[in-house]
Amino acid sequence: MNIVSNSSPLIFLSKIGRLDVLTQIFNKIYIPYAVYEETVLSHKTDDAASQISHFVTKGQIIQFNVQNELAVKALSGRLHPGEVQVIIGASELGIKEVILDDLHARNKAKQFDLNSIGTLGILKIAHKKGIIKDFKSDITELMNVDFRISPTLLQRILDDLN
Repeated sequence: MNIVSNSSPLIFLSKIGRLDVLTQIFNKIYIPYAVYEETVLSHKTDDAASQISHFVTKGQIIQFNVQNELAVKALSGRLHPGEVQVIIGASELGIKEVILDDLHARNKAKQFDLNSIGTLGILKIAHKKGIIKDFKSDITELMNVDFRISPTLLQRILDDLN
């Protein structure tokens, strides 16, 4: 399965040393230019930027340019440029799966008939596949690097593990 990712999941997975789980779960990971710009070009000295750049250089993450700029402009507003380009770009590439953490972006993706998953969903899949052993520890690490999650959602995810 191929997937198009937004910035925040890449950044947070990098910060906890789990960016590699994407390559173990998905065949190809695509990022539109706005995501590349936000994750790599705007934060050149950041460790997460270095990791993401390394994955792009190795071809494990594929950067692409969204073609339909009119659609991007029409969708812009409440969504960030990366989120908009993920949604439009996935549609252009014929990919039905996207990685988005923001609820408003996920709802918009649904309107485009896209299936979205967030950072926690990625870690949950990795845990179920045996790629990572201690899911709860990864959640704690995420929260230590300022990942925001509602207590209700956190409890629901933890309950689902049992």
